[in-house]
Amino acid sequence: MLSNTSSALSERPSHARRSRALFHVTGHAEPGLVPRLVEPVAKLGHVPTRLFVSREDGDGSELTVDLRLAGIPQTDARRIENALRAVVGVAHVIAVYEAD
Repeated sequence: MLSNTSSALSERPSHARRSRALFHVTGHAEPGLVPRLVEPVAKLGHVPTRLFVSREDGDGSELTVDLRLAGIPQTDARRIENALRAVVGVAHVIAVYEAD
């Protein structure tokens, strides 16, 4: 199965425009939220350059997540943004894209 994933990733066009993506996500502080946020990133074969999670603000009922990716195709960044918005428990997603 790993070989299928590797070959699928290598088939992506090398001319795809690369960017940095920064996602600021807020949601309900529940144990399953963080893995659900990382899942769409991993499914597309990427590893975050930064993943910071805090529930220090307010009464602790809300998580604040800073998720950053570098060197990814813009199409993947948009897919990840859409997936994050669809995650159960997410209240807000702010996405910023910068060209590499």
